[in-house]
Amino acid sequence: MSRRWWLVIAAAGFVLLLLAAVLIWRALPLERAAALNPGQMRLASATVLDDERPLPAFALVRDGGSFTNSDLSGRWTLLFFGYTFCPDICPTALYLLKELRSTLTGRAVALPQVVMISVDPRDDPATLSRYASAFDASFIGATADDAGLAPLVKHLGVYYLRHDREGKADYVVDHSAAIYLIDPRGRLKAVFPAPQTLPAMLQDYQALVS
Repeated sequence: MSRRWWLVIAAAGFVLLLLAAVLIWRALPLERAAALNPGQMRLASATVLDDERPLPAFALVRDGGSFTNSDLSGRWTLLFFGYTFCPDICPTALYLLKELRSTLTGRAVALPQVVMISVDPRDDPATLSRYASAFDASFIGATADDAGLAPLVKHLGVYYLRHDREGKADYVVDHSAAIYLIDPRGRLKAVFPAPQTLPAMLQDYQALVS
């Protein structure tokens, strides 16, 4: 056999070995991905931030009490900003988060605390609590005026705009649709951009909190 054919065979063998290595890597279980540092994780949709700074001090109001930084301590939290009059984004996101918690129940992973933060002054704490808990009894609804929301909104880069011109009460609110993952030390860990899907969030959440 000529030298040329030996070179062709050697090159083909190298390509096959490289392809096999790629296939093996892609077949690694999620547990392997979770063991890597955040920059190496193979995530489906989440953006990992690993902000070393804790969230700024904030004080929101919930039905029967307050919701502050201390309520983030020792648990993983998913934050979502919206309002109860929202026709589409908010109910869709809350249903997704309900399904996420339901699917994670019984697995060897920490269940997230889910908090909906309203950016609409029409949402009083009692109404907000009923709305959030209608999706899952564990869901928390919290709110504040613009000044009270400002620390979190600025830190997380949340956007909202009320179209309440002419004093009408039936206005809509444009708002960010991202979901924010806060770690047990009260720091921003990752952001799930919209639109979210259950399979992608399940994969990424388990990898991030493991």
